[in-house]
Amino acid sequence: MIDMKKVLLSLLPLFFAGTIMAQVPQAIKYQAIARDAAGNELVSTAITVKASVRDISSTGTIVYQETHAVTTNQFGLFTISIGQGTVVSGTFSAINWAVGSKFLQQEVDFGSGYVNMGTSQMLSVPYALYAQSSGSGGGTGATGPTGATGPAGTNGTQGATGPTGAQGTAGTNGTNGSNGATGPTGANGTNGVTGATGPQGIAGTNGTNGATGATGPQGAAGTNGTNGATGATGPQGVAGTNGTNGTNGVTGPTGPQGIAGTNGTNGTNGATGATGATGAAGANGATGATGAAGTNGATGATGATGTAGAQGATGATGSAGAQGVTGATGAVGATGAAGAAGAQGAQGAPGISDYALFQEEQSSGTDAGGFTSGSWVVRTLNTTVINQGTAITISGNDITLTTGTYYISALAPAYQVGVHQSRLYNTTAGSTALKGSSSIDDASSIEGFITVSGTATFQLQHRCTTTKATDGLGKGAAFGENVVYSRVMIEMINSSSNSGTGAFERSLVHTVKGF
Repeated sequence: MIDMKKVLLSLLPLFFAGTIMAQVPQAIKYQAIARDAAGNELVSTAITVKASVRDISSTGTIVYQETHAVTTNQFGLFTISIGQGTVVSGTFSAINWAVGSKFLQQEVDFGSGYVNMGTSQMLSVPYALYAQSSGSGGGTGATGPTGATGPAGTNGTQGATGPTGAQGTAGTNGTNGSNGATGPTGANGTNGVTGATGPQGIAGTNGTNGATGATGPQGAAGTNGTNGATGATGPQGVAGTNGTNGTNGVTGPTGPQGIAGTNGTNGTNGATGATGATGAAGANGATGATGAAGTNGATGATGATGTAGAQGATGATGSAGAQGVTGATGAVGATGAAGAAGAQGAQGAPGISDYALFQEEQSSGTDAGGFTSGSWVVRTLNTTVINQGTAITISGNDITLTTGTYYISALAPAYQVGVHQSRLYNTTAGSTALKGSSSIDDASSIEGFITVSGTATFQLQHRCTTTKATDGLGKGAAFGENVVYSRVMIEMINSSSNSGTGAFERSLVHTVKGF
């Protein structure tokens, strides 16, 4: 797609007219080169050219108009014959070249409507067409422009001096064509190559008037002689040298450039807002359903049968007693009613997991201290926010955990120390228990589960790449509240410091985070 505002025409108009003979060609050759705003030729591009001949001035009446559909060649050049295009208005052969100046307006359509490329005055060559309208008959017309002086002929015999003819009126100087209308301002691009200006001939000097010969006696009026044959046209005079181009007008001075404003200093980073208060513990979850009753244990093995006692001696057989009378069978007594079942005792309250929250607190406006690169630094934990149960204890910055599984979440801030990372370090085993996130602008965070067998001690440790004195471990806000820096939250999972099995104890991390 060609941008209409970025197309230039480097106009190289070549006007041609045939030798003035009996039949003069009704056409004017015209060539131009189409270029873009960078001066590059628009090669092999289909365009439509509209040519308009205007009378008297660049904005005068259009006496003839035509269009030509052409395609530029490999050099961006196109050629048209004005007078042989598709006529829009007027008749080319009816143009009266003898009266008034004529101006040629060029318009080009690149596919989105015609763009006015300017108007220029048509100079001497096209006026050769006037020769066709100067037939032999009729009265004497006004004296035309003086032709170029032909070569001197051989001196003939002196003829009788004829009467002095009236001096023809001097032809009026043609009016200078007005400047063509200024085309729309294109976007600033690279300057296109300036086309060569057509040479303007140097005006010939006026020859000196010859001395007026003596007036001879009036001769008798002779009969009109036959018209002599028209003399051959003299050769065209040599084109004058190019006139010097007028000097370009002085460019107005460029206004001074305003002084660049100095860069404002970077504002200091705003102090870290105080950590919000710990939210209230969520309500205890509903008691889980009672587990199914355990199966009855297997029946113990029957004890061994004791040894039979020794057979006693057989006593003497007594005399048979008299046969007694059989008594009647007594009636069966009624079965008594079953006693009512006793009420079940109330279930005891469930236990709760052991948990703790430790953190570093400093007074308002107090920084956390300098951060030295190259080694792991133990973070301060000087405040126990809460500690439920006996499985988790702290001494200084050392946290001790007993046997069990724990969920741990920790946070370690830093200020302008480059890349930094935290870790939960098992000092008892001499190894990293949990690895923290790597960070630059935010705090390094730790989250995960660990299992302890026996008893082990842990530290929150931190490391950075850039030493920052005074406040590398944290910049203190001065809002009247204590400033919180590093913090560690620990909860024991599915265990209890209380006696018993802990089968129904509740887990805070399960309630809050869904584990």
